[in-house]
Amino acid sequence: MTKEKKQRSSLPRNLLLAGIAAAVAIFGFLFSGAPEIVRNALVGSDPPVEISGPVLTADVLDFPLEKAEGDTITLREFEGDVIMVTYWASWCHTCRQTNPTIQTLAGELSHRDDISILLMSLDNVQESATDFLESARFTIPNVFPGRALPMPLNSAAVPTTYVIDKNGQIVYRHSGYSNYSRPAFREWMEELADRG
Repeated sequence: MTKEKKQRSSLPRNLLLAGIAAAVAIFGFLFSGAPEIVRNALVGSDPPVEISGPVLTADVLDFPLEKAEGDTITLREFEGDVIMVTYWASWCHTCRQTNPTIQTLAGELSHRDDISILLMSLDNVQESATDFLESARFTIPNVFPGRALPMPLNSAAVPTTYVIDKNGQIVYRHSGYSNYSRPAFREWMEELADRG
């Protein structure tokens, strides 16, 4: 085979490798530190799509959730509030990208005493979660369910976020990355709380 034929036969292979390398580089840029404006363009700035999910039962509202300090709380303590609950884990890369946007949202809504935001760690070792939250200076309350929550708040995927309205009905569910600090989401949360 002549040198020219060898170069022509390896051309498709080289183009394929270059295409794969470019796709990996673009994916890495967009989902591992892309500027927020690029990320917002990808995930949208529209308000979230509401669902008409189930109303939480007494089993779910009274399910014990343990804080790192050892205290136990329940979702019933937040009854009458709009509640945002996000399942996460310290080993989850997507959670590490999503949680800062939740912290920003919590800060922006801190003036509202009718909106509660709660992180629910699925870490097997509580110290892993608390160390991560402390190092990142998170102030959002974090709890550990200890075992799987009853349906409908039972999810194996992390991160998964639920929003529950003041009547105890699930009105939003999302698994995977989302930018919760975007204005459209914050405005929707406030509008949901204002509905009563």
